[in-house]
Amino acid sequence: MTTPTHIVQLNGFGRSPLVDVARPHEDQIRFSVRRMDGAKLWAYSLWRAPEGANLLAEIPFSEEYIQCAGDADGVTVEVRVVDEVGTAHQYTVGKPTGRDGSEPTATIRWDEGRRSTRVHSHEVFTLDEAADLFVSYYRDDCVPGEYTLRELSDV
Repeated sequence: MTTPTHIVQLNGFGRSPLVDVARPHEDQIRFSVRRMDGAKLWAYSLWRAPEGANLLAEIPFSEEYIQCAGDADGVTVEVRVVDEVGTAHQYTVGKPTGRDGSEPTATIRWDEGRRSTRVHSHEVFTLDEAADLFVSYYRDDCVPGEYTLRELSDV
């Protein structure tokens, strides 16, 4: 087992270090995201732990992360970044193939349908697509540049 560098959170709580006991880190990320069923596992978040953090003593939160919610019918992926002046911005991630100035029309549901959000059709990801985005974020601390980011104003 290597020293954990990232933290995961399931369903908005239950933070833990990302460990490679059962499988390598990237495979663990893919395994976890692909298990999202909208009921038992409906949200997954990932962020880099602060340099030198003792994850046995404390599991710190971060202002920068990637998260998704949904199920096999579709997930929404969001990323939160802090700009150079310290202001946090939250974005819905979209596929490179689409841009839409109209109102969102697709509904993503999670937490057994108790929660939902509306997104554009190019912002709906399969579990495999979301898993690939999470692995990219794990490697580079950002979403690949070809994806679109739509800033959310109500967070």
